[in-house]
Amino acid sequence: MPMSEFDLREELRRGVKLHPRLAAQDLFKDPATIDKIAADLPAFMPFRGKTYKAAMWVIDWDHRIPSRDYIVRLYAYYSAQGKAIGELTFTDRSAQIEKEDLFPEFDVSDFAGLAADEVYEAEAPLGGDLKAFRLVSDWRREIDAKSARKAEQIARASHNFREVASETRARPPGLGDLEAAEWCPPSESGHGRWGVDVWYLRSFNGMVGEGTAFLVDLEEEKVVRQRDFQFRAG
Repeated sequence: MPMSEFDLREELRRGVKLHPRLAAQDLFKDPATIDKIAADLPAFMPFRGKTYKAAMWVIDWDHRIPSRDYIVRLYAYYSAQGKAIGELTFTDRSAQIEKEDLFPEFDVSDFAGLAADEVYEAEAPLGGDLKAFRLVSDWRREIDAKSARKAEQIARASHNFREVASETRARPPGLGDLEAAEWCPPSESGHGRWGVDVWYLRSFNGMVGEGTAFLVDLEEEKVVRQRDFQFRAG
């Protein structure tokens, strides 16, 4: 599956931005290190009907000196105008970091939360492999009512849900029904299209809960993946 018509790997190799605290430690100076990160990237696919026109890659620090880990952030854009806005937020954050960077023992800001149409991030230990990228854009939980209703109906009709429901007959009614919770990109799921994660809570003791997430492909109208998850209150 192609990442997209816009070459995100080449953009990383050509123009990755580095946090000043990492640069001060002489990290990521070897182009081979950047090449390895690029080679390990998953297949990113823009949201339904969209196209990547630009991107900004940032290697961010872990708020430790010496650093033990790093964060790779992808800021992807559907237009040149969006990229220009993203660059402005990067410039503003860089100025803020410069003001904060008085002594090495003082903490400074990172490059999280810059403007972009899609935002992904992954962590890794220095010298180690990247963990899975996760979409962290706030809008991933903003599912239009029609898509949400369709995803819930597909999940409910699936044998996956019937099997889980049959195993949780003593489930407290206060846990609610199936809920279309968030969009899930191919880079996370490994599926060929964006899908909707429909959550079904199975238990909750006031502190810790457990549930099952059904990944629904709205085009194929079926559940294509199922996973269990845990969460903590607050």
